[in-house]
Amino acid sequence: MNRWIYSIVSLVILIGALAGCSRTPAENMPSTTAANVNKSGQPGGASTPEAGMPEKGEWPRTITDAAGNKVVLKVRPERIAVLHPLYLDYFFALDMPPIASGSAANAMKEFATLQPYRGKAEIADLGSGRDLNMEAIIATKPDVIVTFKGHVDANYEELSKIAPVIQIDYSDKWENATRICARIIGKEDFAERLIKETKDMIEKAKAQMGDRKDKSFALLRVDSKANFTAQGTNNTTYYNETTGFGLKKPDRYPENGTALSLEALVEMNPDYIIIQHHLDVAAAAIQEKEASAVWKSLKAVKNNHVLLFDNSLNTGSVLAIRLAAENFMKLAGQKAQANL
Repeated sequence: MNRWIYSIVSLVILIGALAGCSRTPAENMPSTTAANVNKSGQPGGASTPEAGMPEKGEWPRTITDAAGNKVVLKVRPERIAVLHPLYLDYFFALDMPPIASGSAANAMKEFATLQPYRGKAEIADLGSGRDLNMEAIIATKPDVIVTFKGHVDANYEELSKIAPVIQIDYSDKWENATRICARIIGKEDFAERLIKETKDMIEKAKAQMGDRKDKSFALLRVDSKANFTAQGTNNTTYYNETTGFGLKKPDRYPENGTALSLEALVEMNPDYIIIQHHLDVAAAAIQEKEASAVWKSLKAVKNNHVLLFDNSLNTGSVLAIRLAAENFMKLAGQKAQANL
């Protein structure tokens, strides 16, 4: 097995370890410190509800969603159906697993963000989000239906007869999406603690990166022809110094998603390359370029600084941000880069 195959296997092991050895769902929740626990062992104060329990809130409540619809929730929803698996991340993080999701089976099997929760909840699969199975949605008897803005324009009226439908802006910041999902289920205080803890993880990762903060990182994906595309600084929090991880972008790295030739990648010549995609597809794309002198001339390739992050991190969800923070802390803790 040559050096690059070894590197690929090691990278997959790294990501698998992060997904498989991540904290359990309960441990992934915002911590309850000794300062806010009463003698009975229950969290004290209205702003610190027990994980999984509803907070005090007023019902009915009206939520204005991203489509401008004023959606009335008469009581706190218990049965949540999400039509896109992205929102599994948010409701699991809020300790309120949905009872149904589009592409649920695939997401629970393959998303690294969801591996700590695998087998922890029974989630009906509603089929592909591109082809809604109305009968399956009806059968789950949801109290509320959640999806992204524009997803159900053709079916909105029909879906609204099943349950209230709340649409979220797909491009919204993870903090805002977390708050919206929390408002749907009455867990606003829990969400604020989750957001604070996640931001603390970002800051911790940035601090641990040390002198790597001066190194450049190119975040890439893979297209259908095994070519690389730049994610773009506008499409990730990784490069944002204020709200993200503050990674240094290489020279000529674009703001928006852009197809890249190997020659264009050489012009950037980043210190690190992160390929954030399906791991098997990313590994195959690397293997296909092994014999290329252009590929081998890259600084990141020469120094064995090509990293693979799971495709689920591209959602930018609260769980994706937390796993990215763990990945960067793992990178910072490596003494021998060849062992990544």
